[in-house]
Amino acid sequence: MNSPSTHDQFSLLSERRFWPFFSAQFLGAFNDNLFKFAVTLLITYQWRVSWLPPALAGLIIGAVFISPFVLLSALSGQLADYFDKARILQCVKALEVCIMGLASLGFYLHSPLLLLLCIFFMGVHSTLFGPAKYAYLPERFNALELLGANALVEAGTFLAILLGNLLGGILITTDSAEQSVHTQVSWACIGLALTGLAFSWFIPKLDAQDLSVQPLSSGSALQTLKTLIQNWNPLAQTLQSLRVANELPGMRAALFGISWMWFYGAVFLSIFPSFSKDLLNGSPGVASLLLFVFSLGIGAGSLLCTSLKHPDYELGLVFLGLLGMSLFTLDLAYSVNVQAYGGSLLELRDPSLFIRPTNSAILSIDGFLTKKGSFHILIDLALLSAFTGIFSVPLYTFIQSYSPPESCAKNIAANNILNALFMVSSAVIVGFLLFIGLTITQVFLALSISNLLALLYLAVQLPELQTHFVCSVREWIRDFKNPF
Repeated sequence: MNSPSTHDQFSLLSERRFWPFFSAQFLGAFNDNLFKFAVTLLITYQWRVSWLPPALAGLIIGAVFISPFVLLSALSGQLADYFDKARILQCVKALEVCIMGLASLGFYLHSPLLLLLCIFFMGVHSTLFGPAKYAYLPERFNALELLGANALVEAGTFLAILLGNLLGGILITTDSAEQSVHTQVSWACIGLALTGLAFSWFIPKLDAQDLSVQPLSSGSALQTLKTLIQNWNPLAQTLQSLRVANELPGMRAALFGISWMWFYGAVFLSIFPSFSKDLLNGSPGVASLLLFVFSLGIGAGSLLCTSLKHPDYELGLVFLGLLGMSLFTLDLAYSVNVQAYGGSLLELRDPSLFIRPTNSAILSIDGFLTKKGSFHILIDLALLSAFTGIFSVPLYTFIQSYSPPESCAKNIAANNILNALFMVSSAVIVGFLLFIGLTITQVFLALSISNLLALLYLAVQLPELQTHFVCSVREWIRDFKNPF
């Protein structure tokens, strides 16, 4: 396998072992979010569905999409460990084309039920794709390249999420006739799926001598698949996948860390609409601006990992990331609380009693940007999301590096299960905190404190994090050069 020992991460984008894989996964995440957001807007603003109230549309669609991660992740991890990853990625991209073809029929028939079914199938698509995607990387890249490859994938994923939501909103809110809008969304989704499939066929297969686990013969593969299907029990396989992953030293802490990152991000994504409307007095455009800054920050933080890490103390970035997340989440809570409420951040109050008049004009993006304190809020949001990217990438690399080759995809699948559970729990916990009367700024405060508790847990469960961080700080101080 051709793997240079030293590498600039962006040079990977010109290599065949990376660019077709990166393009296929980027377009898949793009398509997922374009389709989901377009359907959410249709049901919320245009269609009248008696059994699906607009207020619940986003929650129901999110639950439908994420349910396959809980049900099928264990099975998808086993499939990715038994079969060639490149072949799995190609088959999943072909499945995406079929799903988008069915979705186009759902748009044509104005069938919310059929579109929800397609959203479930896109969840299946992502569930099957994830373990093969992350297990593909350690097969193709050496230890020096792996962090950079993960950083590019992480940054690309969040950029795809952002662009998918933006394009979905643009297509649905266009002034064209309703049927024309549906046609535009259908063609966009089918076009992205076909392009992703085309890129996937350029993903090179590994020669047998390059594989840590020898590929199965066709007969053995069929027998293995038959055994997996016969023994398939979603609950049993999910529990078994989590149990096996937890037996590896440090793996429990790494899985928790990544799932905590998704919990943390889900809190912000779920709060952005209310945060923009109620606390910042902003229009939907301001909510989109917050989403843009947040997604861009995570992508930038992910890409910075290779520049910030010390060659021998890579895990020190995990501590650095968590500390930055807590610091800037706390500052965001404080600065917004001063603008919206005044007084102490710890003071219990009616969340609807703001300093500004309740009938004040809604701010456009231009109005928000010219308002005093807005850039402070955006900088806090950009930095806390950047530190989130710095926090998560080394943990993905840890899972890939320390998992036995024959079970790497299973561990990624276990991570996907925990991610789904943490994201669902974030919605429940935030909803409860807001229900009992906490303000959004107090939720941010609680999140900042929880970050420090997560840091304490990781330090106990994975002592290498603390050692790497202390050594990294020592090296940064020793190598510091006065720019003046």
